[in-house]
Amino acid sequence: MFLGQSETVLALSVSALLAVSVGAAEQPKVADKSPQGGTDAAGEVRKVVDTFAECWNRHDMNAFAELFAPDAEFVNVVGLWWKGKDEIKRTHERTHATIFKNSRVTITDVSVRFPVSGIAIARSRWVLEGHVSPEGAPLPPRRGILLTVLTHRSGTWLITDAQNTDVIEGVLSRPQ
Repeated sequence: MFLGQSETVLALSVSALLAVSVGAAEQPKVADKSPQGGTDAAGEVRKVVDTFAECWNRHDMNAFAELFAPDAEFVNVVGLWWKGKDEIKRTHERTHATIFKNSRVTITDVSVRFPVSGIAIARSRWVLEGHVSPEGAPLPPRRGILLTVLTHRSGTWLITDAQNTDVIEGVLSRPQ
């Protein structure tokens, strides 16, 4: 069967509208409602990120650890991979007793998205100041990006996975 020009334009328009509608429905949401309803889930996730920085700046690793799920994992800026909330807490306690003892982290930007219900991905730019070398020498400020994956459990958002990356300006890849 052959369609006339008007029918062809109409068929193509309907097809395009359906494709756009289906594509939009499949896109991850930037903001979402909490599974409990009525609360901005993106705001709740941003609060976890802000609390991460607040705990860091108070050097309160007990409160810091409470942000993580029991089975959480964390990869730090040099590639050390910690498994479980207890190990994440222990390693941060050690560094906050030494190189990060007087450090302060500032979150400068947070992006939150929800690939599926109950899962959030937050990327946060940060600046770290006041840290020292293992020998105790002051170090210049560092910048980086913290990636956190959070799950909604028992009415709260917990960090399930985290990876921290130093941003090294002007470097496209590591030296070969």
